[in-house]
Amino acid sequence: MSRFPKYLNDALIGILLSDGTLERSSDTSSVRLSINMSMKNCPYAFHLYNLFEPYIDTNLKMSEILNKSISIKYYSIVRFKTICMPLLLLYYNLFYKKKRINNRIIKIVPENIESQFNEISLAHLIMGDGNYLNERNIIRIYTNSFTRMDVLLLSNTINKNLCINNKVVHDRNDQYLIIIEKNNVNITREVVLPYIHPSMKYKLGLKEKESPLENFDYFSIIKDI
Repeated sequence: MSRFPKYLNDALIGILLSDGTLERSSDTSSVRLSINMSMKNCPYAFHLYNLFEPYIDTNLKMSEILNKSISIKYYSIVRFKTICMPLLLLYYNLFYKKKRINNRIIKIVPENIESQFNEISLAHLIMGDGNYLNERNIIRIYTNSFTRMDVLLLSNTINKNLCINNKVVHDRNDQYLIIIEKNNVNITREVVLPYIHPSMKYKLGLKEKESPLENFDYFSIIKDI
């Protein structure tokens, strides 16, 4: 295959814009997908594990991580990795580049993201890095790891491809996030809800069993995988 089946391809674009990482041990090796999430997002992680299971040869794993950035304490994560495969090299070349100054590999927003991004991608981007702020009725997407130009490119793509108005806001240092204001929250929900795992509805300001928006259909998603 030159790329994943359509749903997996579209989902992977959103996953790589958020929590997903592509690992490559050398310039000549194959690539694997790595997913690490907080234990509270275990149901969504398990959903992703099910979607990518044909490309995985290990079990979903739980582990304790020592975090020294805020305080010396352990926190629980859930993780899995796919096998290494040439198929992922296409995505690696889209999302990673080597900096000229120090040859460090960094993740970027692909220049051709407009032709790659759709409602499925946005759903997984929100499930990975989204946050609903109840007091302001807005959705925040934490794109802090990307440059300002990358975030502007992604913001414009969301606006152009999905007609969801949003803005880029400076967070801190050289970090930027995307804000979907309250007058665009409902249209965002309508666009992405068919692909939002029920456990992640809180990132849209909804309860897991809220009706009539309970329309996630796992079997329709996997029928072409």
